[in-house]
Amino acid sequence: MLQSFYSFEIYDKNRGDTFMNEKYVFLKPTFSTAIWGDGTLVHHYHVENYVPKNMNIDEVTGLGAFSGLPQDANEILNGEYKGRKLNELYEEHPEMFGTPSTLKWEHIPVSMGIAHACADLSIQVHPTEQYALKNLGCHGKSESWYIVDCPPHSDIVMGHNAKTFEELDEYIQKKDWNGLLKRYPIFPGSFYNIQAGTLHAIQKGTTFMEVCNPCPITYRFYDYDRLDKNGQPRQLDIEKAKDNILVPFECQDTYYRYRNHQGVTEINLTDNENFSVYKYVVKGEGELTMPKPYLGAFVIDGEGQIEDVYLKAGDSFLISANVKKLVWKGEMTILAYYG
Repeated sequence: MLQSFYSFEIYDKNRGDTFMNEKYVFLKPTFSTAIWGDGTLVHHYHVENYVPKNMNIDEVTGLGAFSGLPQDANEILNGEYKGRKLNELYEEHPEMFGTPSTLKWEHIPVSMGIAHACADLSIQVHPTEQYALKNLGCHGKSESWYIVDCPPHSDIVMGHNAKTFEELDEYIQKKDWNGLLKRYPIFPGSFYNIQAGTLHAIQKGTTFMEVCNPCPITYRFYDYDRLDKNGQPRQLDIEKAKDNILVPFECQDTYYRYRNHQGVTEINLTDNENFSVYKYVVKGEGELTMPKPYLGAFVIDGEGQIEDVYLKAGDSFLISANVKKLVWKGEMTILAYYG
């Protein structure tokens, strides 16, 4: 049974080749819509054919590259599990993701996606682990952002200036949002860790990759007094947000670690208690040992190969626990995570 599972025959007419492969599982993106979506990423990555017929492409804000939650798990595009969902692969063949000692949760504990904001996002906060387990029956949500592109002189909202909960209430009562909120400059290639309980927001024109614990809960704290499509103020969750906001705020430091081999550079962007994130810059070819039992990966730009498997911008795929060495070729940038 296992032997047949590990003998994937993959055919992709866009790749123009048929080959046997036991290591890589390609995934269909999922899509999210919002008032700040405009379909930019759908057209940029040429994934129009994957968008559900009942979804307005012009409202798509994000592509879900890698998720194992049953309600929004990616569909598998190749091999024996073609047409089935990523969570089913995880449940039925956990050895593709590691060993019993490395598998942490009942589902894949981290999701990854890419989004483009055509308007400022609301200031929001996600529940802490303790609050979520006690009140929501799910895990909390920490996340990281990798900035793919942004206009000059852009920034993000991350954290606040209140030293105590009393100070936080004073800022809220005075509606002194500029005094309360911390902002940090961003540029393409910058990276930020955002701990659960951190006030945060992306600004207009920013394209970013998000790696996060797959918690579906968001508490909207402030929305610039905007109205919804029905002309009503958008709902705020200030009290629930206050139950989760970390006071005082402490910025999460990041320390990068590099590995190089010939034309490949691996940058370890973070190793935190929730997940690890890696960036691979491929300019030629090179070989590196696998840093973790498995990786979820997304090709941000360019094209190339992993071993003899063709990759292009917009591809998302599992690098399974069967892979011991990463053999990259081409000219491309890949973001990958383990969790």
